[in-house]
This record gives sequence, structure tokens and C-alpha cells, in this order.
Amino acid sequence: MAGICEACKTTITVSQKRIKCAQCTHLYHSDCVGFSNDLSRSQWKCPLCVANSRKVGDNSNTPVRTASKTASNKDGVTATRLDPPPAAPSSSAQTRSTSPTPTAALPPALAPPAQAIDDTNLISRISSMMDSKLSLLKSEIINDLKNTLVTEFRKEIAAVTAKYDHLEESHLKLLDEHESLMKDFVTLQNKMLQTEEKLSELHGQFSKQQQKARLFNIEVVGLPETSNESPVELIMKIANHAGVQLQPNQIQSAHRVQPMRKVEGRPKAIVATLQSRMLKDKIIAGLRKSRGISTRNLNLGGPDRKFFVNEHLTPENKQLFNAVKIRAKERSYKFTWIRNCNIFLRKNEESPVITITTKKDLQKIT
Repeated sequence: MAGICEACKTTITVSQKRIKCAQCTHLYHSDCVGFSNDLSRSQWKCPLCVANSRKVGDNSNTPVRTASKTASNKDGVTATRLDPPPAAPSSSAQTRSTSPTPTAALPPALAPPAQAIDDTNLISRISSMMDSKLSLLKSEIINDLKNTLVTEFRKEIAAVTAKYDHLEESHLKLLDEHESLMKDFVTLQNKMLQTEEKLSELHGQFSKQQQKARLFNIEVVGLPETSNESPVELIMKIANHAGVQLQPNQIQSAHRVQPMRKVEGRPKAIVATLQSRMLKDKIIAGLRKSRGISTRNLNLGGPDRKFFVNEHLTPENKQLFNAVKIRAKERSYKFTWIRNCNIFLRKNEESPVITITTKKDLQKIT
């Protein structure tokens, strides 16, 4: 531990030799009190304690010693004694003092050597210089570290800012592209709607043309097939039952056709093209008056079977007519029929007639 030398009143550093008084426990520089390792540390007493422990008496008969001589007491303390100046003996000098003699200054033996003081000051100055240098170095290191961190932080901020700017630029480009694509999409969507409308219109025209080509046709559904039958003769017998006399030359063609969906046990339909639309209308009207027709009316062999004679509809109109009949039944409509290849229905005798031409018209059936 560091302490204060009672002789020179300076700090005793860790590197300096020291000695502690066994009586007052004060610390001294070893050089200040002339202590050597030959003496016992545990019994050593400082000069003040040695001086105070002695009784002062009449020293007139004591031989005077010079200042250059030294004496060693029984405690092992080596001290240099000062020779007092010659003086006449007095009563006070002969009287024994009951208290220790005060000393205004330490004897020369206790005064710190000049070399020790210089070394102490040098060490103190070196220590102060080292503290100053270390403080300066510490400050420089901290400043360098701060500058480095600030520089790196600024670089990182600059990099992040650059990336953000790049992302923002890319985002703006994507927004522009998205806006352009949306415009193109709207344009294409409008064109597609126009195309769909045009296609629907063309499809309707084509369907009408197909249906118009069938205006002279009748379709016989459910008539059993027989071997060696003549479709022309069968059409003539059907017309005769309807009250229309047909000649062979008034029938342009008559033949059985393959159905779109073949059903087991169901005969193929007969399609006949007549010479005029008027002949077709007469046959259809005559069969309605006669409440239908069966194989017995044609004098065909086998069990009697009822069959139907209708206007020849296109496959699309057949599907539409079937959908109309289903919806009309659900809505309690009483009448559904076909005239001149057009579909009609009526809810009752007093309700207006509804015409169905497309699937959208099914919404009219409420």
C-alpha cells in the first residue's frame, strides 16, 4: 500500500523501500532513516520514538561528540548526534525534564537525502506524464473509434438510401407498367366483349339461316322402323290422315336421320322436305285437329303406337324448346307450342303470348 513518509512528507510509492515503526506505526523511506536490512524490522523504532523514550538529565559530564560521528542505540537505530554549542551550565540544564524535549526540526539523520527527493519528484513527474499521455492516447483512441463508427454508419446509411432509391424507382416503373397493362387489359376486355357480341350476333344469324332452311321440313318422331319401308309413302299416308292429298313430286326428299344421342329402342326420326311451306303448315294443322296420329292410322302391322309430327327444328332450338317446357312446367304455364319454327308459350287463356328465340328469353318465364 502507498503511504506518507513522516520524514520527507512525500508519498511512498510501491517501488520504493519502506520501514514501519514498531511503536508509532508511522512509515518512513528506508533511505530517509538510513535503515539497512541488517537491522530487525519487527523491533525497529523511529528516531522520534527513540528520542521520546529517553530521559533527559544533566549532560554536562557527557563527552561531546562531533557531528561526523554516529552512535547506535540498543534498539538498532543509527543516528547522527549534533554537538551543542558551548554554554555555561545553568540550573535549567541541571534540572531533569519530566516531558520530552520538543524538536523544531528533524535531525540531519531524518532529513530525506537530496537524491531521494529528486528520484521521488522524477517518479511523480513521470507518473504525471504517463497519466497525461495515457489520457491523451485514450482520447485519441475514442475519437478515432467515433470517427470510424460515424464513417461506417454514414456509409451504411448511404448504401441503404441508395437501395431504397433503387427500390422506389423500380416500384414506380412497376406502377407505370401495371397502369399500362391495366389500360391494355381494359382495351382487350372491351374488344373481347365486342367480339363476343359480334360472335353472338353472327351465331344468331347462322341459327336463323339454319332454321330458315328447315321451313319446308316436317319431322316424324317415334314411328317404328320396318324392313323395306318407303319414307315417301309413309309421309303421303301421314298427310292423307291430316286431310292433305300429296303427290310424290310434292315431296322433295324423305329419309331417316341419325339422332344426336342414340337411345336404345328409340327409332330414327324421318325428315321430309316438302315442295312448299304451305303444304307443311296444312299437314301440321290437320294433325292438331285430329288429336294426333298412331301406327293404326297408317295401317301398319304390329301393336298400335303413337308418334309425333313436328316442325323440323335445329338441334339448338330443340334444346331451347326442351328448356322452355321444363321452366314452363315449373312456373305452371299451360301452353307451349312451335309455329313457323318459333317457340311460344302462354300461362293461361287470358295471359299474353311470350316468344322465345334465345336462352336469355328464358328470364321472361316468371
